[in-house]
Amino acid sequence: MVSVKGSLRAAFLHFGPALPAAHDGDSMRPFILTTLQAGKLPRWGLPLLCLLYALPGMIGRDPWRTADATGFGISLTMAWGGLRDWLMPNIFGDPVYDDSPFPYWIAALAMRALPFLAEHPVGRGVTVCSMLLLFAAVWYATYRVARLPGVQPSDPFGASVSRVDFGRAIADSALLVLLATIGLIARVHETTADAGQVALIAVFLFGAAVAIDAPRPGGWLAGLAAGASLPSGGPQVWVPLLLVLACLPLLIPAYRLVRSRFWTSALPPAVAVAAIWPLALVATGPEGHQYLARWWQGNLTLAIGPALENARYLVSTIPWFFWPAWPMVIWSLWRWRTRLSEPAVGLPLLCGATLLVPALLSPRAGESLLLPMIPPMAMLAAVGLPTIKRAAVSLVDWFSVTTFTLMGLAIWAYWIAWVTGFPPVMAFKAGQLAPGFRPGNILDEIVLGLLASAAWLGLVRWRVSRQPRMIWRAVMLASCGLVLMWFLLMTLWLPMFNERNTYRDVGLAVGQHHGNDGCVASRHLNPTARTSIAYFGRVGFGPEATCPWLVIEDQGPLAGVIAPQEAGYRLIWEGSRRRGQDERFRLYQRLAPARR
Repeated sequence: MVSVKGSLRAAFLHFGPALPAAHDGDSMRPFILTTLQAGKLPRWGLPLLCLLYALPGMIGRDPWRTADATGFGISLTMAWGGLRDWLMPNIFGDPVYDDSPFPYWIAALAMRALPFLAEHPVGRGVTVCSMLLLFAAVWYATYRVARLPGVQPSDPFGASVSRVDFGRAIADSALLVLLATIGLIARVHETTADAGQVALIAVFLFGAAVAIDAPRPGGWLAGLAAGASLPSGGPQVWVPLLLVLACLPLLIPAYRLVRSRFWTSALPPAVAVAAIWPLALVATGPEGHQYLARWWQGNLTLAIGPALENARYLVSTIPWFFWPAWPMVIWSLWRWRTRLSEPAVGLPLLCGATLLVPALLSPRAGESLLLPMIPPMAMLAAVGLPTIKRAAVSLVDWFSVTTFTLMGLAIWAYWIAWVTGFPPVMAFKAGQLAPGFRPGNILDEIVLGLLASAAWLGLVRWRVSRQPRMIWRAVMLASCGLVLMWFLLMTLWLPMFNERNTYRDVGLAVGQHHGNDGCVASRHLNPTARTSIAYFGRVGFGPEATCPWLVIEDQGPLAGVIAPQEAGYRLIWEGSRRRGQDERFRLYQRLAPARR
């Protein structure tokens, strides 16, 4: 009898997940997961991968057009301004109605708390912290729900992994899926509200996961994150999270035993925290009323119903934006179709489904409505990884190897052509990103780029030669490939991208000619230029009626004509960015004293 049991156990250990018999009375095929298959990543590996994800693209650059500089401009205005600027987001007097203030409050507070540091690095540091919070919250939320018995592997002969090790393996997999999702990486590296908004979604999921065992602290944390989502992402994020809080005890049995404590802990902060900013605006008087009405109206236009243009956008964007998470999500839903009420499946499914509705109802296409779905999708995808067939894993692996290897070769080839001028066609195309710009000392870029390339080749060799059986192997190459290619891109090409997207020279030129002599009025000035002139030139903006200076931006055909005369002003300076030949900035000084 002992030998038979030992033989069966050895067979389980060798052949892995799939068995034909029913499990727990349902129609699902059971699976067993050994300690080897649930092997954890090196504890230094995940933090290092997260840092390699978060830091490149955030160090050694200026505010970039358009969203990045706009977000930084809002934070900078708050840090330099007063209460009105904190309650009504604006860029030095130019109102911003399609954004919400909470993430910018955090950045502005950090700028004020660290006055000895330049504001832009501080703002980028807050964005990096938001990313790290996102990673930690997704990992711990997945770990909490994956330890529950509903999705645990079969263990008929004591051969399966422990619940703790299984939960850790699923949490590692969820984080790798998150890091591998293509649509997330560029958006969270901007100093906008996106990184903070997605981090709040992850904190909400973590609080909801904790609430199963600790309903009061977990519910309070989930409610706090839900309430903060209104002044972060607007009602299109807050309303779905509120619905999730209301529906969790109704749809998922694990929450029913703690229903009253969960609701009384989660719903009050979800409503009260959300009401703080609107009530503060109302208390400021007519100006606050007007701003709130404009902000609310702008958000309502995002839910008036789908449009054909948005449908086309979603069809063309979703396949690459959510890759490789979406195929794994589909597999997880199919694999766990009879257990959708288990927290490990039901919590991310309910959250992701409710957040999908605003994206479907919006008549205006945009990635910002898709971003909140990524954390729940990563959690849901990870639950299905232990049962994915080897053929599917190999397909994802070879797709990742092919895609990121070709991407790395293209990054190197065009960079070498740009630096050396050969081959001429490739050099010309690369140079068009910033005509006339030449890199300075490139030794550091070469060394870091070679290290990233060597790391990628070493990882591929390890995956091909060792054939690891760990469940996270399906997304290891995808996540590391995306991170290393981003690192390579943000190392070799960062000077070029910075030159193409910065307005530093414009801001410094305006500041130099202005000489800190009174305020500056503006006409047709885009948000990036407005932010850069204020930040680099240390120039204050004001109304044209009282300011002795005027800066005008001309675009298109007007940028190429001789500077027009402005009545009562004389032209002091005109110029443009190296790349911005279709735009021109002109600085005028008033001839007569400003009217008081």
